[in-house]
Amino acid sequence: MTSRFPQRLRRSGLMATTALLAALLGGCATTDNAISDAQKLLAEGEARKLKPAENLNEYALALRRFGQMLRVYKQGDPVIYIQTRDIRDATNLSNPLVGAEIPGEITEMVRTAVNRIGANVVYVPFYPDYLVAQAQLGARFGVTMPNYLITGAVTEFDRALSGAGRANSLSLDFGKGRGQTDFGIDVKRAAILSSLALDLNLVDFSTNQMLPRMQAANAVKVFNLSSEDNASLGFYGDSFGFKLEGKYLQGRHSAIRTLVDLSVLELLGKATNTPYWRCIPGGKPDPVVVENMREAFEGMTPDMKVRMVQVMLQKYGQPVAVSGRFDATTQQAIRAVYGTHFADLGNTVDVLSWEGFEPLFFSVPMPWDARSTSVEAAQAAGAAPAKEAV
Repeated sequence: MTSRFPQRLRRSGLMATTALLAALLGGCATTDNAISDAQKLLAEGEARKLKPAENLNEYALALRRFGQMLRVYKQGDPVIYIQTRDIRDATNLSNPLVGAEIPGEITEMVRTAVNRIGANVVYVPFYPDYLVAQAQLGARFGVTMPNYLITGAVTEFDRALSGAGRANSLSLDFGKGRGQTDFGIDVKRAAILSSLALDLNLVDFSTNQMLPRMQAANAVKVFNLSSEDNASLGFYGDSFGFKLEGKYLQGRHSAIRTLVDLSVLELLGKATNTPYWRCIPGGKPDPVVVENMREAFEGMTPDMKVRMVQVMLQKYGQPVAVSGRFDATTQQAIRAVYGTHFADLGNTVDVLSWEGFEPLFFSVPMPWDARSTSVEAAQAAGAAPAKEAV
């Protein structure tokens, strides 16, 4: 008679081993370990995320510089108050039926651009429904009337104005029989340009009249680039290869923000008759501002011209008084400024003519200008405008 005891013993041992393994595995997959693994996975995912960044372009930074420029040119002048109408899409390409390719309203972008300038230009909101609702609850408000009203619209969006592409290929075959080898490379590039345009105009709020030549009509090209790289290698029938594709599309919303910042800079630069183009690297003089200043200066009396020259000399750090008299202190300041900044004009400059006054006005040192260091040093030394003895 054969005993079943050894067989039962083996089964008991197998069950014990299985239970032990289950216990070990259970010990590894604890709740704490699962939480730890989840936290680690979350940390790795968060580390790979792109962090929020300030949405700036060179024109957004130029608006800040423009605010500094106004503090220099318009020192002591009253604050300029700005309001806008709704700035919308006039091309109808923001309609969902055509894909909503561009934003339907960019009023908030215009408000943000105006608000970037600083304390010399203040935006006045227009929310009548909100004010009426608050007034019904007992709130009291003061009303600030704007000086200017900005109107405008997105006026152009032309897709695929131009496009071009290039392709380069290389193929090599060498070896015969079982040693035959094939090698090939394909490189393709294609670029497409589209165009977006924005028009802004300035209205005198008190007269409800559009100001002549106070407008900004700018366009930006939107860039769309695609690339494709292929390579293959084959050995007597067996082969392997790889393919890389890339596509870069400049954001249309980002392009419109660039247009808004540039257009607001131009519009308010014209309105204030300041050389706003100096706020942009490589900027060119605006003929509207130059002509307005020339007409204004040539229409002044000799006394007012001297005062204007003296005000500009103060901005170069010269201790002159705004007296309207062409005194010795003023003459000495003119020689110092023109000898330092405009030596190429010679020693016979007539500062009471537009040709002599123009470089003095449009080249006033700015805080970001390297030439302003001498002015800042003079101001730091406590040089105050001199008073002419009576």
